[in-house]
Amino acid sequence: MHVRFDQDERPFLLDSEMRWPIEPNTFLHHISRIRGKTSSPRTWRSYAYQFADWLRFCERAGLEWKHATELNIATYRNILAAEASSHTNRSLKRNTINHKLGVICQFYRFARQRGWIEVLPFDLAGTRVPFKGGAGCGSRATGETLNNNLRLRQASEDLTIPARRDVRQFVGSFHRWRDRLMAEIMWLSGMRCAETCSLSLRDLPNNPALLKKDAVAVTITGKGQKRRAVLFPTRWLRSVDRYVHIERRRCVSVGGEPILNVFLGRSGKPLQPSAVTRVFLTNFRRTRLKIRPHTLRHCYAVERLAYLQDIGAPNPLKIVQMELGHAHMSTTERYLHVTEFMRIEVIERHNSFVDRLLEE
Repeated sequence: MHVRFDQDERPFLLDSEMRWPIEPNTFLHHISRIRGKTSSPRTWRSYAYQFADWLRFCERAGLEWKHATELNIATYRNILAAEASSHTNRSLKRNTINHKLGVICQFYRFARQRGWIEVLPFDLAGTRVPFKGGAGCGSRATGETLNNNLRLRQASEDLTIPARRDVRQFVGSFHRWRDRLMAEIMWLSGMRCAETCSLSLRDLPNNPALLKKDAVAVTITGKGQKRRAVLFPTRWLRSVDRYVHIERRRCVSVGGEPILNVFLGRSGKPLQPSAVTRVFLTNFRRTRLKIRPHTLRHCYAVERLAYLQDIGAPNPLKIVQMELGHAHMSTTERYLHVTEFMRIEVIERHNSFVDRLLEE
């Protein structure tokens, strides 16, 4: 199954004989054109690739998608959990697997509404399927009660936040001006890597040298094409203004169509998140500090939440949720536990300090 895109970046599928499968393409057409909720080309691509992967599995298994059962979907899920990705050569994260399964189950619900199938191949109220451990699981077969859409339960993982001095060292260790600026804004504003890559010149103030405030609220395009306000440090905006007029200007293709993205690659094209990840990996090898782009977002969230709590801001968790662009408060609440742990650690250190003073 091959994924292709039309001139509007909307995906469509062609089978191994380059034929147009009607039902799968009707589903993708519904996602990208009719549904309206999903307006991001990045989301369309994600849906298409995840869905195509399931259809390839059905082809390899000699299974028509209409005849898939709960056990077939569970088998597919087990394979995803047990095997490394062909693209990254690493085990897939639970969130990635859950996303794939969510797209599949959404398609089957759509197929039942259209009358292509009579019953769903899974139970929306919860189901039990055999699960053989993949990454992070035991090797013996177990039965596990799953959430709706056959999704894996999310493992409760403690966030590991690097020390502030390590983050400062890592960010300052980038050789290229562009890379250091991107790392700084992810750390100082909590922006996602993809949001930083898509940051437009139109989003930024025209002459930051005239700004009097220490920080300026800038409206960016976030995940799912949603707009939100982000606080940008004025000194960072001034550094970016110099970068745009010096280093970025050398990357812009002469005579080509104007590109509005702030950060460009050497070829003059917009920088992609995968390229930023590779740059971070190179810096990790140089500094021995394992910090990813999303780690900087976590660092911002924890530092910002602790700061708002310290100054007595009303509803600090809600403020951080809005700044990070989280759809649900539960996503932001995970940072609350980290800040509480940090405070306990500070208290324990203080007690040790007092004990040392009182020792004879």
